[in-house]
Amino acid sequence: MLHAQVVGNAVASAKHPSLESFKMLLCQQLGPEGEAAGSPFVAIDLFGAGMHQKVFVSTDGIGARDIVHDEHSPVRMFIQGIID
Repeated sequence: MLHAQVVGNAVASAKHPSLESFKMLLCQQLGPEGEAAGSPFVAIDLFGAGMHQKVFVSTDGIGARDIVHDEHSPVRMFIQGIID
């Protein structure tokens, strides 16, 4: 699980059919002091996270594919919760 911040929306004109009904967000992993760590990544959003909100992101690809009901989906990460 990663501590991250939403930094943008991910929009695709063509995407895997399993992702059609999911909102995709660009997230930036945060380090221990809240600083940016690593490169931004895309995660599907299950909670309606907004821009600049801090979130928990699961890196469980099997769990993500379970959520989209497609074992061949390319999805790897999903927002598991919003940090209040």
